[in-house]
Amino acid sequence: MTSIEEMSFVVAHSDLDGLASAAVIMAALRNVMGIYNPEIILSQPYTLNRVLLKLSTLSVRILVITDLGIDETIWSTIADSVKTLTSKNCRILWIDHHVNTIKLASHLARNGVSLLYTNEGCSSTIAREMFAHLTEDPKFFTRLAKMGEIADSVYVDDEGLSILTDRLVAAISAPSSKDDFKTRLVKMWIEDKRLITDEVALKAEEFEKELLSKLDGIKERIILEVERGIIIDARGMRLSGLAGHIASYIARKKGKVTLVVFSPNPREAVATCRVPPRIEFNILSELVPIVLELGGSGGGLFKAAALRIPSAVGDLFVKRVCEVFRSKLD
Repeated sequence: MTSIEEMSFVVAHSDLDGLASAAVIMAALRNVMGIYNPEIILSQPYTLNRVLLKLSTLSVRILVITDLGIDETIWSTIADSVKTLTSKNCRILWIDHHVNTIKLASHLARNGVSLLYTNEGCSSTIAREMFAHLTEDPKFFTRLAKMGEIADSVYVDDEGLSILTDRLVAAISAPSSKDDFKTRLVKMWIEDKRLITDEVALKAEEFEKELLSKLDGIKERIILEVERGIIIDARGMRLSGLAGHIASYIARKKGKVTLVVFSPNPREAVATCRVPPRIEFNILSELVPIVLELGGSGGGLFKAAALRIPSAVGDLFVKRVCEVFRSKLD
């Protein structure tokens, strides 16, 4: 007979908020329910439908989804998989802080999903407040969750955790950091209660060198700069997963809304946008309608979001976004 831990899964976003919240939840499941080996699967919002479709073919008993906002363009396929899972008595807990998810809260509830949502923090906030005290080492897992919050800019560091957080974020974002490294990190946090290793330090150094290299080349790709906004067209340039970090770096340095458009593959273009704290600009209300009109998808937070559009309409998307920046940020 298959044991309960072999039928338990945690599906998480692959950034520090997702990884940290997953670790806290998995540690709580171990301590409270005796579930020692739930499998962790890393996903992006736009690939979650494929993950859930695969899981719906298994006899899953417990499924936790953390830090993955619902991409509304694939909601119907997600809903079908969720229905299949719950019809087989799978208990699903969804933990999130993205606007698109709360929009579908009633649909999740009707499909038997328990939703824990916050609009004042991130997934690590929920993990810290509701699960850290259930672990065997509440102090360690509270610190880990706070680092996830610092990484998502929803927690002000008062314990000297920012340096460690920066190291982990850099290591996770290094070009060579694949899912196996990230899942090993989660398991190390749970098993060894260690935050940093030599491997983390080496990958952080790799990330920083790569980021500086990309920043040198990105300056030539600025196609619009207005009083409070910058648009960078990096299509055709290999960014090695650093687009979000480039946008964040420039937004912090220049204090302007920064949008970076790049091409991860021939079929689509992706726009990563970051808004500095002192500027009022809602990415979801200002830019997502354009993306949907052009047959794309996307989401995230008001001040940090990723938008995906077909490559064929990439030029039109850039033109439309330039118009928004000129009218709203100049």
